[in-house]
Amino acid sequence: MDSGKTSPDSPEVFTLAERPGLADRVGSLDPGRLPEFLRHDPINRDYWSRLYTELPEFQIGVLTGSGSESVVAAGYTAPVAMDPKRLPDRGWDAALEGAFRDREVGRRPNLLCALLAVVGAEHQRRGLSALVLREMRKLAARHGFDGLVAPVRPSLKHRYPLVPMERYALWRREPDGLLFDPWLRTHERLGAQVVGVAPGSMEVTGAVADWERWTEMSFPESGEYVVEGALNPVRIDRERDLGSYIEPNVWMIHKGTN
Repeated sequence: MDSGKTSPDSPEVFTLAERPGLADRVGSLDPGRLPEFLRHDPINRDYWSRLYTELPEFQIGVLTGSGSESVVAAGYTAPVAMDPKRLPDRGWDAALEGAFRDREVGRRPNLLCALLAVVGAEHQRRGLSALVLREMRKLAARHGFDGLVAPVRPSLKHRYPLVPMERYALWRREPDGLLFDPWLRTHERLGAQVVGVAPGSMEVTGAVADWERWTEMSFPESGEYVVEGALNPVRIDRERDLGSYIEPNVWMIHKGTN
């Protein structure tokens, strides 16, 4: 999948199947804006590492073109068997878990699902996130999938945790009429359309003490709390010693994969 280098400073794109020795460098890129508690989604815990070992041909890395072999961005995808007209409410969890369960039973995938795009902190605002999405589209076409789908985590929804995702996902800005959210807008500019919401895309539960550690907050009583980085309020039940968070994402489909 190497895109080649047109100049000494142009990026080089590869898959982990092509450059397995760079897996650690790809994995060490910090997702940055992702809050700590999302790392404790049980589906993420059980399946994420298997992307590297079982599906390396679907994991993308981007190198600087300076010859320093510095990994500056990455994209994680998984082949899935899904009806594009009835994408699952569990979104991200369903895609990651389903990719491996489909393999176990021999079910043929028809779509490529974009799970995560990561750009190194010092390389932000260089168009690398859009580059990663374009490479995901190319990857879907190269493997003969019907298209690219994505349970997208909007980048500014955490500022509006009380607004239902069904409304937020359709907000548009003036005067150009493009989607309000920057990450949704990046997908839209590359040909993607919002097709629905995945209301239970990720789910995290833990003891109250766990949530206090993950969020660096105190929860003195039961109730719903607005937590930094969370797209919805976190529900705390002190009587049951339980905190729970259900994250909604936005399903988008890239109509073209060229």
